[in-house]
Amino acid sequence: MLIGKVIGNIVSNAKVSELKPMKLYILQVYDYSFSPTERYEVVVDGVGAGIGDYVLFCGGSAARLLKLTEAGVPIDMAIIARIDDFNKLKKD
Repeated sequence: MLIGKVIGNIVSNAKVSELKPMKLYILQVYDYSFSPTERYEVVVDGVGAGIGDYVLFCGGSAARLLKLTEAGVPIDMAIIARIDDFNKLKKD
């Protein structure tokens, strides 16, 4: 799983029929110290996230194991959780 922030959405009226009911978002990827990176991904929303939300997302075969992809939806990245709080452990 990776951490990201939803920074935009993609509107596409011409897409494969299986993707029509799904929202597509642009994520900025964050590292595990919760700092933004220069990496961006297009993802399918599986949890009802919105612009500005921090989320967990997965890619590849893990993204295709979700219930929303049971119909053989061709996706590579999916939001799987919205982050409500983040606590970083401190080193002694």
